[in-house]
Amino acid sequence: MKKNPTLTLIGAGSLFFARQAIWAMHHLPGLRGGTLRLVDTDSANLERMHRLAEKTGESIDSPSRFEAYENFRDALPGSDFVVLSFSKDNAKYREIDCRISAKYGIRMCSGDTIGPGGVFRTLREYRPILEISQAVQELCPDAWLINYVNPSAIFGIMLMRTYPGKYFALCDAQHLPYQSKSYLRLMGEDPERHSELETRAAGVNHFTFLLSATFAGEDVFDRLHEAFRSHGQKEKDQGYSKGRFNNTITAQLGDVFGALPTVTGHTKEYLPYYQGRSAIQESVPPLSVFDCDERTQWTADMWSEVESYLDGSVDVAEFHKKYKSDHATDIIHTMCVEDGRCYNVNVPNRADDGSRPVPNLPEDAFLEMQCRFDAKGPHPKPVGPMPLGLRGLQMGILDCHELTVQACLQKNRQLLVRALAMDPLVNSIATAEAVLDELYEAEKSALESWVGEKTARKNSEEELVGISPKLF
Repeated sequence: MKKNPTLTLIGAGSLFFARQAIWAMHHLPGLRGGTLRLVDTDSANLERMHRLAEKTGESIDSPSRFEAYENFRDALPGSDFVVLSFSKDNAKYREIDCRISAKYGIRMCSGDTIGPGGVFRTLREYRPILEISQAVQELCPDAWLINYVNPSAIFGIMLMRTYPGKYFALCDAQHLPYQSKSYLRLMGEDPERHSELETRAAGVNHFTFLLSATFAGEDVFDRLHEAFRSHGQKEKDQGYSKGRFNNTITAQLGDVFGALPTVTGHTKEYLPYYQGRSAIQESVPPLSVFDCDERTQWTADMWSEVESYLDGSVDVAEFHKKYKSDHATDIIHTMCVEDGRCYNVNVPNRADDGSRPVPNLPEDAFLEMQCRFDAKGPHPKPVGPMPLGLRGLQMGILDCHELTVQACLQKNRQLLVRALAMDPLVNSIATAEAVLDELYEAEKSALESWVGEKTARKNSEEELVGISPKLF
């Protein structure tokens, strides 16, 4: 893999990635001097990000080049990496997903991966992902295709089933070494000793669990578990839906499953325990529903900050001080300079030697786990078996995701009903049908018509298995 690559970012108006990608192209030695191609269908947002890239580059005499495109096909030829990081009207539709689902007793604190929120976000975004992946295969077949769009696991499975090229899927929730540093702080240790912390974790994206942890050669899993419990006892309601009572829930799930959730702000949404429907309630309140207003404000604040750099009211030197690289650019940098670093990414459950990192889950289980990276991409490290009970929950979520993928590929509404009927948050088949109907009516301008068609069709087992997995 060459240094100074050509990186194409589809979704240049991204709340979470574009500014960090611009910073990385200026500052990371393996990327500095390369080309960042910014792509967005919103010409105003595209123009602002392109100006930000140029202005911040001029301020430090950066040798990197920045190009802007409204049509992704124009940007793809010659690309070494293609990063998907887009979502149309994200907060608007997640608010609809969560509000309507709550009417049926389904409480989603994030609403972008499991439950009706995950299904409908897939339905809104899958078509461009298929179109882009086909174009990548046609126009830059040697490029790495990196999915950063939620539901990351569902779209990773879709690529596994349809895309013959090189790919993996990302979520920034477990960015190393920052996650390791947070564990060390929790235990009262020096976070700068993060290289001495060895962890093994895996699971479907946003439903990942830590199975073991050693620090300086000592087993610290129980110590970390107790640290979560101790912090949970002092926990106050943080208000924000994804942030509420996470230490308490982490400790409780550790007690039950013998493994600690690694992204509890998402994981708690995958389980029925915190829905508020039980005869005996948990010690924490039911999940609060995703707050659209807060996400909308974050987005507005981002664009206000960008404008402040562009109009000169804030010196662009602050941009260089404030930002750092993100998960995707760190990985791309490692692939270019081969510094041997490891990252948590979403890939099929298969190691280089043909073994399964999680031996009691299938080879085509699409899991987030720690991988060593070099120019050839991700190399999954051994994890170990998933505890019983937790293994069954992982398989149920994988089946929900696979059914959602198959529904999209076959344009089959009945498979969506099946996916929702077995979803851990949906409490009846009638609920699955009703929430599907109401969400379709509320969002049909953004959906394909087959989602609302109630004519059932039968499926053979061959159809449901789909295309055999194309492993990296």
